[in-house]
Amino acid sequence: MPDGDEVLPGPFDTEPLGLGRLLSEGFSPAVPGDEVVRRCERWLVGVLDEADVALGASDVEIASLLAAEGWSVAQVVGGWVRRAARPVARELVAPGVTRVG
Repeated sequence: MPDGDEVLPGPFDTEPLGLGRLLSEGFSPAVPGDEVVRRCERWLVGVLDEADVALGASDVEIASLLAAEGWSVAQVVGGWVRRAARPVARELVAPGVTRVG
């Protein structure tokens, strides 16, 4: 499966479809949906790992539950993690006033 760089991190105004397209690459209609869910779970755990989020067994179990809810759920949660992990430029423009860029 290709890496998740082609999966946009949002923000989303409509249901995201990028992860669904990525997860279904190479599948024929005969492939069971649970394989898509497993790919989705691996993608979400990978996003958390890239963000240096330490995961315990319960964390991975919850990632699995989120993946089972659908790829759009996983993509939005993964997008939150990716956006939160990005460094944000902040500039103090006046006492108590910060510009985020």
